[in-house]
Amino acid sequence: MRRTLKQLLVLTLFIGNSLVITAESISAHEHAERTHNNIILILQTKNALFEEDSELFIQEISNAFSPIVDFQRIARNVMGKYYKVSTSSQRDRFAEAFRTSLLNTYSKTLIEFKDEKILVLPPKNKSKSPNKVKVDIEIITSSKSYPGVYSMYLDKNNEWKIINIVVNGINLGLTFRSQFYSLMEKNNNDISIVIDEWIASL
Repeated sequence: MRRTLKQLLVLTLFIGNSLVITAESISAHEHAERTHNNIILILQTKNALFEEDSELFIQEISNAFSPIVDFQRIARNVMGKYYKVSTSSQRDRFAEAFRTSLLNTYSKTLIEFKDEKILVLPPKNKSKSPNKVKVDIEIITSSKSYPGVYSMYLDKNNEWKIINIVVNGINLGLTFRSQFYSLMEKNNNDISIVIDEWIASL
């Protein structure tokens, strides 16, 4: 399950290395398409860096990927019902742990999938809300293709951010939440211990 989740995560997160893009200059669909192209460019020009200095490669990917994902909001959704009963310190610790785990998984495994392609499909219907949009994608591998959807919204700085991904029917946000809830049950609902275990798994 962990391996499958890792592969799905990497296949769907070909995003990064873009300038800050606001609603006035580009749509969410254009944003996703440009950033896919940019991350492929990173792989083409810096993939040798992974062998020479893996930590620096991870940092390159992290720097490119971080600005366009709302880690705080995703982490809050992963905590679900436990978010309200957690302390501010626990929320911050988990958000940082989640961010690190996501970036490490993405960066370390990305090099394995450098020949995959992701197509951003044209919008099917106009979004009901100007601040939220679903971006349909198609993930193409050497053997098959998978449908996917990015959930994106405009943050307070008027920048498009990804807050969830569904690929081939698997909702990554709900999958992470299920993992968090399972750890909570295992550890008698002790949020601090759950965060410690999450950090230890990095």
